[in-house]
Amino acid sequence: MKRPTLPNRPKIRSELRLPPISLLGLADPLIDPLPQTWEIDLGLSEVIAAFTDQRRYSGFIRQVLMNLVTDPQVIRWRQAILGDFIRNPTLIQAAQILLPRLASLRQGSVQLGQHRRGLLLETSDRLAELDLYITAVEAFSSALQSIELRSEALIVLRDHLQTLLGDPNYQALREDLPLLRAPFENINSVTVGINLDIQLRPESAVLLAVNEHQLGEPLSLLDRLIGSRTSEQTDSGIAPLHQFAKEADLRPFDPLFSDLDRLLTQVAQPVAKALDRYVRLNTRGLVGLEYEIAFYLCAANLITQLQAQGITFCQPEISENRQTQIEQLVNLPLALRLKSRPVESQVSLGDHGRIALLTGINSGGKTTYLQSVGLAQILFQAGLWIPAQQARMSPVDRIFTHFPKLETGQQGRLAEEGARIRLIFEQVTQHSLILLNETFASTSSGEALYLAQDMLCGMRLIGVRAIYATHLAELIDRIGDMERRVEGESRFISLVAGVNLNSDGSITPTYQITRRDPLGKSYAEEIAKRCGISLDQIRDLYLKNGL
Repeated sequence: MKRPTLPNRPKIRSELRLPPISLLGLADPLIDPLPQTWEIDLGLSEVIAAFTDQRRYSGFIRQVLMNLVTDPQVIRWRQAILGDFIRNPTLIQAAQILLPRLASLRQGSVQLGQHRRGLLLETSDRLAELDLYITAVEAFSSALQSIELRSEALIVLRDHLQTLLGDPNYQALREDLPLLRAPFENINSVTVGINLDIQLRPESAVLLAVNEHQLGEPLSLLDRLIGSRTSEQTDSGIAPLHQFAKEADLRPFDPLFSDLDRLLTQVAQPVAKALDRYVRLNTRGLVGLEYEIAFYLCAANLITQLQAQGITFCQPEISENRQTQIEQLVNLPLALRLKSRPVESQVSLGDHGRIALLTGINSGGKTTYLQSVGLAQILFQAGLWIPAQQARMSPVDRIFTHFPKLETGQQGRLAEEGARIRLIFEQVTQHSLILLNETFASTSSGEALYLAQDMLCGMRLIGVRAIYATHLAELIDRIGDMERRVEGESRFISLVAGVNLNSDGSITPTYQITRRDPLGKSYAEEIAKRCGISLDQIRDLYLKNGL
């Protein structure tokens, strides 16, 4: 087999690598968060599953979402990158092609770092790694050059890639690589000579040649007699082609395989020596971007998919005034399940009211509303767009939820609820968000009313943002008393889950959450009239029947 002439170049002095850059805007790596109550209560796993069905990336996406970013600069950094992805389908397509290549590069690097293998396999793996690296660098650089970028991170990355492409050592590698690969690409078969003993049994074997063509099935007798095979056709045997067993201990002629390994190692030696000049090429900078690119790609794909269903997404403005102002917010899991546009709601927590008391009928949308607000906060602090018309939000340092749970049996439900509420107050600050769903529903309304008032006054004292979904409509009448009882920056407001009153007296939920007082006594009287059971109607029936 003819060996190619490899260029005689000195070892490179500069290290071929990308300068480190984080597309997440973080100086330190993400921590693996412990399970949080709000992760389950808000249905975060359903959202993560909508981002991707690849287990390779789902854990990383969970880390990004659960590590609540409070730095406005980092949030803006991410928002800008996501915006570039959403505005440029070309970038999305390039990222989709790039990710498998980066995954292969990462896997190859890990394997090479774990254990040493034979020179042939080491050299072959290194060639594959270099080829993947060059392909990935040039493809992604081309994609970034072809679009208008607005995010600082992708502009810097584009410039880094261009600098790398212009490096003379990189250009030398690109020129040398086809020559370095050639010896391996041209090995397609070997010719073996077998010596037989007097009884025609295999006695010994020797390698005769390494060929650049495949050995095929035997020629016909006529072809062999007249020699009609062209020089471009493969060599053929005179007996059927046999396959060797995959298990090494079942293979015959073990010494033959050892000889073959030695021969191919000799082929690899000059290539390996030539590769020594590229020992300082470092792929970690590019490989390290794999999961971050996957995060933005999955987010952009999800948003694009839902936009096609009529769901509006917006990039929230960042506020520093402990507020959450969202117009026409929809519930993300509900949008994914319905494949249509769910009912929209408004969210307004700020100087004019940071603690909302949410009342209304059962199954009227209160839990869905709490979930929508919590998920919007998580997406916002991850640097993502939220499913709403427009929004102005400030980061929270923690999210606390308290949704109904089954009793453990070790203590009553009220005692367990009290313990969970106490744990919240041990950690909450004025920059936190609390979402409560039917807390204290396990006890009598009198006891619940007393407990709820103390809890709400504590929230006002701290200055936290909160929404309390409750059946205790009487709390609304006591807002004035609670605000006079405790000084604080968080005022109370009343939200109601809307309903339509039908002619037969039945009610239908609208799932619309509005800022207003509870329906109250007048609404109940109207229902009684439509059902024909108001006191006046009962009196008329009594008189009519002469009772």
